[in-house]
Amino acid sequence: PAAASAAAAPSSTVASVISAPRGGGGKASSASSSDAAGAVAVAVVKSGPLDAFFRTIRDARRHLAAAGVARSVSIFAMYPVDTIKTRMQMEQPNPLRMTGLYNGVGGSLLGQVPYGVLTFGSYEMYKSYLLKRFPDVRPVFLYALSAVLGDVTGSGWLCPSEVVKQQTQAGMYESAGAAVKGIWAKRGFRGFYQGYLGGLSRDIPFRVAQLTSYEVTKSLYLKVKGRRMKKAAQESSDDALAAAADAVEL
Repeated sequence: PAAASAAAAPSSTVASVISAPRGGGGKASSASSSDAAGAVAVAVVKSGPLDAFFRTIRDARRHLAAAGVARSVSIFAMYPVDTIKTRMQMEQPNPLRMTGLYNGVGGSLLGQVPYGVLTFGSYEMYKSYLLKRFPDVRPVFLYALSAVLGDVTGSGWLCPSEVVKQQTQAGMYESAGAAVKGIWAKRGFRGFYQGYLGGLSRDIPFRVAQLTSYEVTKSLYLKVKGRRMKKAAQESSDDALAAAADAVEL
């Protein structure tokens, strides 16, 4: 009975969203069917790695939305510079020409914004699983491994958009759609993962340094904050005892 009640309890907002009626109706039949769907959804995602992923996305949705907007603005603003850089790397004539500076920007946005969600969401998922699975291993090593796995997960989405973007910037295709068709016709699925290992060798060291240093710094900060709060509480308690003793003497 306890297990059954635990399985039926809504342990995550993800399950609540899945089980919520879409039409806004309040009939008993709709409520019972949505409750049943909610129980199934909870059973699927409850207390597992996927739950950590969805919980991370849920808890950070405002930050992720703000980061997505900021990332989009920065990509759009700096895209001409990136295009010129790509032209120079390919030794094209007149790389500073003004035409085609924003070729492929749509594909870049489509790749970069979800990439952040996948990378950091999956990082939390891997970290949660590894910390539970290997409690005797120093957390810093698990943070580093989680960062590697998170970046590999996100790069699986990012690499195709980068290939499309670079070939469009280089003038090989007139648009992102034409680039997708051309790459598929020439090399098939593998064509979208040209340079995948090179991208990982560039991104993984950065991601490991970024996320590991963040976790270590956060841990140290929380320890210092906890000590200060404990010290302040102790001093407050001592002051209260001293005041009470003075009152008794009076």
